[in-house]
Amino acid sequence: MVANEFPKPVPVEVKLLDLVTRIVPSAFYLIVLVQKVNENYAFIVSGQAAPSWKFFAEIVSRSSTILFLGLLTILFIVRLEPIKKAKGILPRVLAVAGTFSMTLVTMFPRANLSFTQTVIASLISLVGTGLSVFALAHLGRSFSVMAEARRLVTSGPYRIVRHPLYLFEAVASLGILFQFFSFYGVLIYLAHCFLQLQRMKNEEAVLEGVFPEYQTYRSKTARVIPGLY
Repeated sequence: MVANEFPKPVPVEVKLLDLVTRIVPSAFYLIVLVQKVNENYAFIVSGQAAPSWKFFAEIVSRSSTILFLGLLTILFIVRLEPIKKAKGILPRVLAVAGTFSMTLVTMFPRANLSFTQTVIASLISLVGTGLSVFALAHLGRSFSVMAEARRLVTSGPYRIVRHPLYLFEAVASLGILFQFFSFYGVLIYLAHCFLQLQRMKNEEAVLEGVFPEYQTYRSKTARVIPGLY
């Protein structure tokens, strides 16, 4: 007679750690979200007297960023528990550095752009952020900052490339770079892209170790640029 097997209870320490990894980043993005909402409100109030196309383009760009931050705040709370995580401290350091590196660019003074340049930079940022929201919404509860496996997503934008969210974030970051353009900003952007590439490799290693079908998906789907890479 075979005894019934019951799932082992999850240790309290693991539950607490999972709770912390959900609440802390969610709270961080919520704080940034509130700050951006206040900044957007102040910007709208300051420009009400003499609105222009440049003014409206800036509002749309800022609003898309707010939407992106709001989605991140929610997904950190509702995301699935990871099946497997990357081992070692380096993948975690790269994930954190890649996530927040572009915020350094916004610490530089805004570039003195013309109306046309402002519209172009805002549109690039808007398109990148809008597509990032689309990819993030499609990724849903499988979203993660660290190199972790939750559920294999191969539909929607993930049918075209393996890392659409990183691609769209790079586009949005390029728009931000133009708005705060400087020599050091360019260096930070290049470093940001390098860090994101390393994150992709770490995530692929974890996913391939969990999902046998990932190798087939990987062989048929470009990493970030269809037909090129």
